Amino acid sequence: MIKKSIRKEIDNVIKNIWLRNICTDYGNGFLIKEASLQCSLYHHLQNELNLLLQQNHLYIYPEFYFKELKFFADLVIVEMDMTLEKKWLSEKMTDIAAIIELKYDGGNAMSTSDYIKTDMPKLKEYIRSLNYDCQYYFGVIYETDCEWLHWFDKRSTNNWANGRLTELNAGYLGQYEVTPHL
Repeated sequence: MIKKSIRKEIDNVIKNIWLRNICTDYGNGFLIKEASLQCSLYHHLQNELNLLLQQNHLYIYPEFYFKELKFFADLVIVEMDMTLEKKWLSEKMTDIAAIIELKYDGGNAMSTSDYIKTDMPKLKEYIRSLNYDCQYYFGVIYETDCEWLHWFDKRSTNNWANGRLTELNAGYLGQYEVTPHL
């Protein structure tokens, strides 16, 4: 079981990385697609949380498969018990600290917005079906001028998400630079 204080520290680090490092990486030309966003976030999480991860048997995995839902999560931070005698590494997972879904898109057509929204039902299903007290994140870089940077409405986040979903957004709000938002 992951302690509440550990979960809170991970939550703070994820938010700070989004506000500081991801925006800087984008500005420096390191992010071009969803895969590079995933790699960048993984890199910064590993560097920032290295000692905490080691001390608490926590691991960061990209493309983590939840076989009961038939979903791959872009990034997860999980607690593992490596002493368990299981055939598969994924079966040694004992708890989850964070599930992160990412989207990166540069178009401005309605189909682009629809593409970004494809992970929204997935997040709702995670929260509804998985029996873990973890935090969920929806990180989106939307490379176009837009009037909003939020994909979920208050009804969603106050109802089924119940404070367990954090949106990490960045996009152009009538400016020529990416604006990060939590």
